[in-house]
Amino acid sequence: MRIAGKATGLVIGEHGADLEHPRPDGHVPLLVVGWDRRPRNAELVDALEQGLVEGGCRVQRVGEVPTPGLHHCLLEADADGGMMVPASHTPASDSGVKLFDRHGYKSMPALEDRISEVAWDLAADASDTGEGGGGAAGQTLDGIDGQRAYRMGLKRRLELFEQMFGMDFKACDWSDVVAPIGLLLDSSGGAATDWLAAGISQRGLTTVEVSDREQEINWECGAGGLSPTDSWSHEQLVEDIHHHALIRAVADRLRENDGMPPWEEGQLVGAALDGDGDRCLLLEASGGGVRVVDGDRMADDILRAAHASGMSAGWTLACTIETDLALPASLDRFREPVNCVQTAVGDRWLAHALMPPEEAPERLLWGEQVPARIGCEDSGHLVMPAPHPTKPLLWSLVGDGAATLLSVLCARASLAQSSGPSPVGFKAGWKRRVSVFGTERDRWDGQNELAEEVERFVRKRLSERGELTDWHRVEVAGEPALLLLEGRLDGATVSVGVRNSGTEAKTSASIRMSGETLDGNILDGLTVAVSTLLAQRLIP
Repeated sequence: MRIAGKATGLVIGEHGADLEHPRPDGHVPLLVVGWDRRPRNAELVDALEQGLVEGGCRVQRVGEVPTPGLHHCLLEADADGGMMVPASHTPASDSGVKLFDRHGYKSMPALEDRISEVAWDLAADASDTGEGGGGAAGQTLDGIDGQRAYRMGLKRRLELFEQMFGMDFKACDWSDVVAPIGLLLDSSGGAATDWLAAGISQRGLTTVEVSDREQEINWECGAGGLSPTDSWSHEQLVEDIHHHALIRAVADRLRENDGMPPWEEGQLVGAALDGDGDRCLLLEASGGGVRVVDGDRMADDILRAAHASGMSAGWTLACTIETDLALPASLDRFREPVNCVQTAVGDRWLAHALMPPEEAPERLLWGEQVPARIGCEDSGHLVMPAPHPTKPLLWSLVGDGAATLLSVLCARASLAQSSGPSPVGFKAGWKRRVSVFGTERDRWDGQNELAEEVERFVRKRLSERGELTDWHRVEVAGEPALLLLEGRLDGATVSVGVRNSGTEAKTSASIRMSGETLDGNILDGLTVAVSTLLAQRLIP
């Protein structure tokens, strides 16, 4: 971690964290550092800070914060970059670091590659022992209360959501939106666990935190433990043993009511953030149980409410390659055109697609009101504009689980209480994703003979089930090891993707279709067959 910090400091000192818009000569870079509560993070942060100072940076700690809290502190401090340890939904045994540039955007591959080159050179240098102090300009500054700064920023964002959707959070009648028992909140044991539920409750919506700070972060809880397509019947909730904190809490409420659901179809029952606070998934009552509301559906709720409240012009929607195809295929529901862009998986790619172009003099958005931009992926990442804390009329882009929750609550309340016509929600298409664990990822690059074999296999199987037309491969920036196949099956758009995980020894196969299928078991079987083929080739 010390070497990673030193390499980062040297590169940022030379180029800045934004390679396209470097700081002036002689500027001493300022890096803010935040972390979550994993057991050995104190040691990692100490080592990271030492390396940054050796690399010639000024370093300011912001404490335990969610990832969007680091983003807010970075902008407020006018820092040159920010580093979050480890900023992930992964188990507490895993750690790492994420880098943000001076505009609050996550680092891009070109910068990461340059830092990696320097880090390997430092690692190979036997004389670099890390002893004896750092560069002449490097120094450690007094820390700041990042948690407080972030909460103030979140309060400001709630006010903006109220303005955007024409509603008053405290005065709102939540009976059409949230179950009578209130909202069950699972903050995954992260930084929001101690205050988010209380803050929402103080504003008139009863909210109960169900995760536990005594347990390891992300342990059997949070958005990372849910799948966008998960659902549970009332019978499963009552009869099964549930290890996930939020599902267990929902099941307990159902049992306490003698198995009779204390909610009505369409009402929100729960919400789950991930441990670093940049994702959110919701639980909604269905006809016979509860189901996950994924990022695609939440983005659609926000778009619908914005159009219903009069903010209908100029919207851009960024979707990843795992978004429900029915969402971009049904944007003609809106009276004003919605520009749609497809991106690689990950909130940094969503932000990259929504920010001003690289040749623009300023990478921040400008606007007197919230810019009409939103990015989504089904895992619960929603990227939305956030006001710059010190520069009026300027907006950054950030994935923020707490802000996502507040925005969707406001949007749904606005839709429920609207007296005028509102765009209907999109009718979900079909999608499945199956992951193969324990793979050697270097055996898959999306272009080798195995990729050709997968394409031949998929094309043959689909052609046996219907008329397959317009079959082609699609390249997506940021996904170098992706095989993405698209076409039309009996007139409906179909997409097949295979990609490596960015953080785990895992390769996933996903199939999406824009409309309902006559027999979903056929595509289910194809997804399983592709994953079986991958397992045979990729697992040692």
